[in-house]
Amino acid sequence: MNTSQHVKLRLGFFEGFEVVTGLLRDSGAHRIESRCFVLDRDMDPGQTTALVQLLEYSHRHVSHPVRVEAPTVNGAAYSAQSAEL
Repeated sequence: MNTSQHVKLRLGFFEGFEVVTGLLRDSGAHRIESRCFVLDRDMDPGQTTALVQLLEYSHRHVSHPVRVEAPTVNGAAYSAQSAEL
């Protein structure tokens, strides 16, 4: 299994933890450690929406309790496509 393309979500502490766990479940993330979840499968639009909602919910908290560990972006891979936009 190639873990280099997986996204990890590390959780801090929330007052509304049941909301966070619901959004994690809806995103398709699964636990790999205590307070660490991974996204390692293709996501449908509903799962993607849940992930964005989770990140927005986290952003509204002063401490930003969701830390995202994503693969590094290779800008060169996108430079040719930028003209299309």
